[in-house]
Amino acid sequence: MKINRDTKISAILKENMDAVDAIASINRHLTKLRNPFLRKMLAPRVSVAAAAQVGNSNVNEMLKALEEVGFEVEYDNSDNNSNTVNTDTNIDMERTNIVDLDVRPILDGGTDPFNAIMETLKTLKPEETLRIINTFEPIPLLNILKSKGYEYESERPEEGIVHTFLHKVGEEEVKQEQIEEIAAPDLTYEDLENRYDGKLMEIDVRDLEMPMPMVTILEAIENLELGNALFVHHKKLPQYLLPELKQRDFDYKSKEVDADNIKLIIYRTK
Repeated sequence: MKINRDTKISAILKENMDAVDAIASINRHLTKLRNPFLRKMLAPRVSVAAAAQVGNSNVNEMLKALEEVGFEVEYDNSDNNSNTVNTDTNIDMERTNIVDLDVRPILDGGTDPFNAIMETLKTLKPEETLRIINTFEPIPLLNILKSKGYEYESERPEEGIVHTFLHKVGEEEVKQEQIEEIAAPDLTYEDLENRYDGKLMEIDVRDLEMPMPMVTILEAIENLELGNALFVHHKKLPQYLLPELKQRDFDYKSKEVDADNIKLIIYRTK
């Protein structure tokens, strides 16, 4: 298997589980991939480049480690080893009225801190900045929040500690009209039922606690066979998931059954 900076960790682990130890050898922060819960949460959403960023490493160092366990690698000429990550605007954030959220105890308890972070952001005042205290940089979450109008910076004040600062600077981009644009314009739900008859992988996420519905769906589409689609039983339209689907070249159609039950068919567009 040939890999590069953009290859998803989930694809690498699917090919060769020895990659877990190879990746973990780069930096002790990456030993978290040995934890099945964290691996399930992170691997489908994290690329080699993002994992290197989490581990305060560089892309080529990680690619070299993976090459040693049998992968064919395409080294990256643009790689750098910066410890501070800004938004694309490359500005220094004004960190005022800092609100701290230490998610380490949440992770130690075997729970994804996504829900706690999102709930804290809902109560954050415009003049406040959220500081997430963790042992690694939450790259998948930051990608979502960037699309929702947040800027962020991360720094490592000491070994084993990462501070990620979040501040709302723009309006949320994922508005209802944009959500509708993500959905396939020319196909109906019934069209997709007919197209993928006998080729639907079915999952039910209605009884899962947040954020496991999103994690489970993303993991399922990573493992979806070519030509198949994913049939999801959900409680509601998962708005945080929709930009992730678009970014991964997936589309969807939904059908509401009742107030607490919606069906989704998720399929590849490329």
